[in-house]
Amino acid sequence: MKSKRTLIALFFAAVFTLFSASASFAQDAMKKDDGMKKDDAMMKDDGMKHEGMMKEDTRPIVAIVKADWCPYCKRIDPVVSGLMKDYSEKLHFVVFDVTDEKTIAASKEHADKLGMSKFFDEYKGKTSSVAVLKDKKILYKTSNNGEREDYVKAFEKALK
Repeated sequence: MKSKRTLIALFFAAVFTLFSASASFAQDAMKKDDGMKKDDAMMKDDGMKHEGMMKEDTRPIVAIVKADWCPYCKRIDPVVSGLMKDYSEKLHFVVFDVTDEKTIAASKEHADKLGMSKFFDEYKGKTSSVAVLKDKKILYKTSNNGEREDYVKAFEKALK
């Protein structure tokens, strides 16, 4: 009976140690500097005033859900940033930052102002998601996609 308790205690200690080590490793991986400057990060808001944007702006929308801690967001960053520059006149880019509670609240407010609350509520937990919307309908959606050509095809289709 005593050895059974000892084995159970050792088992739980081993499991706890494994979880602790995994959590520590994950935190270190997220903190690792990937060489990108904060200002170089993708998916910055395009700086436009968004009050009533859905009524005034008829451009298709590219909605991006990102978080600073998301490795997939960092992976697609160079592609999406380049596309934002290339298509800034033709498409309306909207960035929803879900890094922490503060950015989530700000993004939620932003989504509400744009009439995109339903989209935000559905995708706020899906970082690295990119969706192309036209007339409030999703024409294209993807996640963790670093293929420029896929985005170009979707953007061009939305512009027709």
